[in-house]
Amino acid sequence: MAASRSIRFKVSVLLVIPLVSLVGVWGFAAAVTVGDSMSLLSLSTLYDAVGKPAGELGAAVQREHLLSADYLATRSAADRDTLASQRLVTDQARDRLRRQTTVGVAQAAMSDEMKARHAELMRQVDGLDAIRARIDTGRIGPVGLTEEFGRVPDALRRLFNTLSLSNDLPLYRQSRGITMINQAVDVLNRERALVAGPLALGTPMTASEARLFAKLAGNRAFLMEQALPDLSPELRAPFSELIASSAYARFTDLENRLLSGVSEVSSAAWRSVGDEVDASYRRSLAGAVPLLVEQATPVAVGVFVRAGVVGVLGLVAVIASVLVSYRIGSGITRELADVRGAAADLAQVRLPRVMEKLRRGDRVDVEAEAPALKPSGSTTEVHDVAAAFNSVQRSALDAAVEQARLREGVSQAFRNLARRSQSLLQRQLKLLDGMQKQAEDPIALDNLFRLDHLTTRMRRHAEGLVILSGGAAGRKWRSAVPMEDVLRGAAAQVEDYTRVLIYPTGGTTLIGNAAADMMHLFAEILENATVFSPPASPVSVRGELVARGFAVEIEDRGLGLTDEKLAAINERLASPPEFDPADTDRLGFAVVGLLAARYGVEVTLRASPYGGTGVVVLIPENLLGDPEPVEEPPVLTVIGARPESAERRSEIVVERVDRTGDSGEVPIPADLWQPGRRGADGLPRRVRQANMPPRQAREPRSSESAPGSASGSEVEERSPEEARALMSALQSGWQRGRADDEDGGADR
Repeated sequence: MAASRSIRFKVSVLLVIPLVSLVGVWGFAAAVTVGDSMSLLSLSTLYDAVGKPAGELGAAVQREHLLSADYLATRSAADRDTLASQRLVTDQARDRLRRQTTVGVAQAAMSDEMKARHAELMRQVDGLDAIRARIDTGRIGPVGLTEEFGRVPDALRRLFNTLSLSNDLPLYRQSRGITMINQAVDVLNRERALVAGPLALGTPMTASEARLFAKLAGNRAFLMEQALPDLSPELRAPFSELIASSAYARFTDLENRLLSGVSEVSSAAWRSVGDEVDASYRRSLAGAVPLLVEQATPVAVGVFVRAGVVGVLGLVAVIASVLVSYRIGSGITRELADVRGAAADLAQVRLPRVMEKLRRGDRVDVEAEAPALKPSGSTTEVHDVAAAFNSVQRSALDAAVEQARLREGVSQAFRNLARRSQSLLQRQLKLLDGMQKQAEDPIALDNLFRLDHLTTRMRRHAEGLVILSGGAAGRKWRSAVPMEDVLRGAAAQVEDYTRVLIYPTGGTTLIGNAAADMMHLFAEILENATVFSPPASPVSVRGELVARGFAVEIEDRGLGLTDEKLAAINERLASPPEFDPADTDRLGFAVVGLLAARYGVEVTLRASPYGGTGVVVLIPENLLGDPEPVEEPPVLTVIGARPESAERRSEIVVERVDRTGDSGEVPIPADLWQPGRRGADGLPRRVRQANMPPRQAREPRSSESAPGSASGSEVEERSPEEARALMSALQSGWQRGRADDEDGGADR
């Protein structure tokens, strides 16, 4: 089954999803805008930390490229010394770039793409050492030299491209124009280096050199044509002046002459005009780049301000949305929580309270027990649910009251029928007692005893019906009843009472108010034990005082129960549910559970060591009465003798004195008087076959001693305590039974 979720959780999820989306969109827009603004504001830092040292390194590399071309052509010592000096300048520029771009400020200002382009630039710069080795050994030509030295400016251009102001179109176009002019300067220096060697040697360019020179010249002119229109007037002015200058005109004239190959060009003229044009380019670039940075600052500030305004407004909108959503969601949750609380209160408090009142027979006011639910909110659907709930709770309470009345009526009818049956059965028992007294035929007397026993069992069933319907048994005693009599009375109400073995209980008594119900409780347990055990097996009953009261152990020798069934029955006995008339399979357990709960008696089933089921009944101390007094045997003294006559045998007259001091003369047949063999009551005990004629006396068995000997007679005799307990129990049972029959179950 899917995990249940609260109303608050579902409403919160319903509101959180659009709010999270709104916050995400706002956060993304704010981050992008602020990020672009911060990149504009950090442009000055990047120019100082990366742009300037990178530009100086580019100029040094281009200068080294030109001097390397001269040295390859002439191999003179002067050109070698000049080249060595320039290499030192290039190395210093390389070290300066590495130092300034690895500090924290530059690294913090650079983006990930800029860091990658910077790493590529440093790899190309570090490759200059390998190019220098090839130059020194003469293993590289003008074309190869141009390609190798061109790698550093290309990497530098890609680094500058990452500095483009992509978030502002005018600035982006001007930044791109400056980058293209910077690239045109690099192409210019490649042209100069490519023809430096042939001009110094006075030899024409090779075909590959001529093709490369033409390509470079065309690229330079194209870059200038594309770059100038994108620049603002103030940025375009110095470059326009450069193009209109006489030096630039002379350079293009020499360039065209080299391209045509018709007339010769002197190396000095090419070098002179090239240096002048290169210097003009670099002066223009040196003034244009700071100006571009200055133009970017107000743009960045404006973008940042707009981003801040948009961010603040978006944040306000998000907070307002959250507050409104929370208020609406809390309101709906609160309304639904009121309905849920009312439903829980009805199910857990009010309805059980009504049922308890109905069980006690109290009057129930449905209007007071089912107040109408009035939600605090204004949601139409919640009000509809509340109205439906009010109708449901009113119907539920009405049904509960009606059901309780119906069950009470059924219980009252059962009690009335059971009471009538009790009255009839009491009259029947009284009638049977009278018939038993008048019966002389042993067979008829036996049948009357059987009928009496059946009637007693019928009376127990009638009492069980009274107990299940909420009443109490009608029979009560005013004084305490011996526990052994209670157990024997319970056994007398069982069909197979002859199989029940009740052991002495030591004189413990039970208060009279609980005797009838406890007798019924034990009868139900004994009935169950005899029914679910083999017909010939005994059911033993033992009782003794324990620390918490009086414990009675009842054990049968049946098949027993599984652990699961034992646990289920024990749980039902410990907390008996309200009796359900539809459940008629375990009426005995229902009666036992109700009686045990009524008197605080603990009934526990367990496995018996005999293989059957054992039941332990713990009767609390408050149900126990005073113990029975121990009766002292009377004192007998011989005071005379009477001779034998035709009417009677010879007798011994003894005086009997009991524990109260009362005395009396008792005649005893002389043949039964043996002073050394008396019972617990002081009277003489009969010796088997002692008074029989010799011809009728049986011969003793080989394993038995002669009559009158100690060993032979003790095997057949009861102990004094057993004989006293048996006679006392029989006498008290007869007296109470007759009293019950005569009084009809009333107090006596």
